[in-house]
Amino acid sequence: MKTKMHRMSKYIVLVAVVLSIAACNSDNTKPGFTFMDDMYTSLALETYAATDQFENGTVAQKPVEGTVPRDYVVYEYEDTPEGYELAKAELKMPAEFMTDQALEDGKELFSIFCTHCHGDKGDGQGHLVKIEKFPPVPAYNSRDITAGSIYHVIMYGKGLMGSHASQLTYDERWKIVRYVKKLRGDDDKVSTDAQAEEGTMENNEEQS
Repeated sequence: MKTKMHRMSKYIVLVAVVLSIAACNSDNTKPGFTFMDDMYTSLALETYAATDQFENGTVAQKPVEGTVPRDYVVYEYEDTPEGYELAKAELKMPAEFMTDQALEDGKELFSIFCTHCHGDKGDGQGHLVKIEKFPPVPAYNSRDITAGSIYHVIMYGKGLMGSHASQLTYDERWKIVRYVKKLRGDDDKVSTDAQAEEGTMENNEEQS
């Protein structure tokens, strides 16, 4: 029995040696022969490759209807004149954006996304206006706007201004709104509204 097992072991070792030698290749740019491709060759489909597994013939598929990114905040106001007026009247800045850090962040974001048209001071004298690439932009303090209407315009755009929703996160939009209100000189009004809203939420929590 031991002799048979010993002989079997020799055969296994011999076969392994032969296979190892056969797999060797003097060309260092090639892997030589392979015996278990599935171990290191991915069977996964390439993102934009063609496939017969889906009706449209491509691997890349649209998300399921209603899918939203992680931490996504749903915006309930529609891109209509009525939606604008509702946001202007109802939408308030969350109290969490009333910090000094949020204001500082808003200033930096404003300098990146807004100054080229609205100007550093929000007076409508941005570089693109000065070189007449765009018609004059009304100064912030000359318009009847609120935190809600500013946020709404960032979301959807208005007039010649396009939507910035895809370029800015929820937090970044509100930080810019905060800084715009500061440029208007009514940042104190925003603070009062935010504190009132926070107080209302706390009262509702206590009652529940």
